[in-house]
Amino acid sequence: MTAKRDLEHEPGFDFPSQGVIHDRAGVPVDATGWVWKLNQLRRVRHDLDFRRLQIDSLALLTSVVLYLAARIQVVSTDDVGNTFSALAYLHRSEHFRACAANGAGIDERLISELRQVPRLVHYRLGYVRAWYRWCAQQKLPQFSSDVAATLDELVIGRNEQGRAVRTRDPVKGAFDELEYIALTTALRASASSSVLDLEERTALWLAIGLGCNPLAYALLREEDYKPIVEHRTGRILHLLYVPRIKKGDEEFRSQFHPEILNEDMGPLVAALIAQNKLRREAEGWADEYGHPLFAAAQPRLDLRGTLREYAMHVPPQEIAGMIERAVRKLGVKSHRTGDYLRANPRRFRRTFATRAVEEGAFPVELAMMLDHSDLQTVQVYYETRSNQVQRLDAALALKLAPLADAFMGRVVVDESEAVNGGNPAKRIPWFRRQPGQAPERNGNLGTCGAGACGLYAPISCYTCEKFQPWKNGPHREMLDWLCSERVRREKDGRDPQIVRLHDATILAVAEVVTLCEGAAE
Repeated sequence: MTAKRDLEHEPGFDFPSQGVIHDRAGVPVDATGWVWKLNQLRRVRHDLDFRRLQIDSLALLTSVVLYLAARIQVVSTDDVGNTFSALAYLHRSEHFRACAANGAGIDERLISELRQVPRLVHYRLGYVRAWYRWCAQQKLPQFSSDVAATLDELVIGRNEQGRAVRTRDPVKGAFDELEYIALTTALRASASSSVLDLEERTALWLAIGLGCNPLAYALLREEDYKPIVEHRTGRILHLLYVPRIKKGDEEFRSQFHPEILNEDMGPLVAALIAQNKLRREAEGWADEYGHPLFAAAQPRLDLRGTLREYAMHVPPQEIAGMIERAVRKLGVKSHRTGDYLRANPRRFRRTFATRAVEEGAFPVELAMMLDHSDLQTVQVYYETRSNQVQRLDAALALKLAPLADAFMGRVVVDESEAVNGGNPAKRIPWFRRQPGQAPERNGNLGTCGAGACGLYAPISCYTCEKFQPWKNGPHREMLDWLCSERVRREKDGRDPQIVRLHDATILAVAEVVTLCEGAAE
C-alpha cells in the first residue's frame, strides 16, 4: 500500500464542498470542509472526517461526498455514521486503489476484496453496495449500471441477530430466573438505603419493567408521566408515554406508546419529577430547554436548531452507564459466571422479551411491546422458549437458594437478639395450613425489624432486609407449604406467571432453612 497522502494540504486538491445542507430534522450541517459535524444527541459523535477515507482521487472522493450529503438529508445520523464507517474501508481494496490511480471503472472485484478485510463485518458491505448503486444511478464516472446490477445479485449476508439469546449467553444474553430474582430482590432490599440515588434506581427499574432502548429513556420528559387517580379508591394509576424510536420520523418524540408502570416504578418516576422541579427552580433553566425525566448536570451548548430543546437531556450512552453502574453498586453475582452480574440495557431488553414469551405473549404482542415494526425480529425468543426453573420443589430450592441469594434479612437465635425483639407485636406468626381445615397457629417465624409496611406477611418477609428469622422457627414447614401451593397452581393449569408468583420467596425461605439447619439437603 502506498504512503498516506496529506490531501487536505496538497496543492490543487480542493475538497468538493457541498455548502450548508439540512439534515432530516431540518437542522443545518456545514458540509464545506473535510470534517462535517452532524447534529445528534449522543456525546460520542458521528462526525464525518473525510481525511479518514484516504481516497486520493478527487472523482472518487466526490462520489462519496455527494452520496453522504444526499443521505444526511433523508436518514438518521446513526445510518449516516454506519455508512461512513463502511466506506472508510474502500482504500483497503487493491482494485479500488488502482481505479483511483488510473481512472478505470470499478467492478465487482471491490466487494470480493473487501470480503477479505478482517475487521470489516460482511453485512456492512451492504452499505458499500448501496453507495455504488447510487453512484451508478447518478451516472458518475467509473460507475456502471451493469456492475450495479451484478452487485445486487451478490449475497452480502445480514447482521447475525439473536445469537446471544439463542445460545443463552451468560454475559450478553437474557438473565436467567435465578439472576433475575437475585437482581430484583437486591434492588427492592436497597430501597431503604442510599446505595443508589434516585436517578439510578428509577433508570434500573424502568430497564427491568420496560426493556427499552436507552434512547427512549433519554427522550423521556416529565410531561410524559400522567398519574390517574381512581375516583372511588384514590389509587394512583401510573401512566407513562414512552417515545418511540426507529420509526423513520424526521423529529424525535413524534410517536409514543403508553405503558402502565407498576408500584415499583411509578412512585419513583413521580419522585424524580419532583426532584427535578426543585433543581430547576433553584438553577433556572432557559425557556427553550425541555424538561427531561433524566436531566444533565449542565446544558449542552453544541446542540443547534430544533435540537436545542434537548440541551438538558442526558445522552443515551449515559443512561446506559447509569443502569450498569446501579447494578454494580447492588453487588449481585451471577451463578453462571461466578462474577458480578454484567448488565446493560440490551441484556435487560432481552430479558424483558424472554420473560414476556415465557408468560405467554404472542409474537404480535411481543413485537408491540418491543416497539418493532415486524415479527421477524422477535422469532428468536420463541426458538428458545424455556424457563430454566420449570420445577421447583423443596429439595431443588435448597440447592438453588445460595445461587439466587434472595434472602435479604439476618438470622437470629431468637427474639432476644432481634431489633424490635422486645415488642411482641413485631413477631411474624406461622399458621399451619391443611386442606379443608382452618389455619392453625404453630409458632413464630421471626421478628420484623421495621415499622408497619402493609405487605402480606409472611410471604413478603423473607425477601425483606428488615426480617429477622429465628433459628428454630418453622421455616421448613413454610417452605413445604409454598412448594405444595406451587404444584397445586401448576396442576390447576394456571398461568405460568401465577405458578411462579412466589419463586423468589421459595428460594429465600430455602436459604433460611439452609442457614438455620447448617447444611442444604
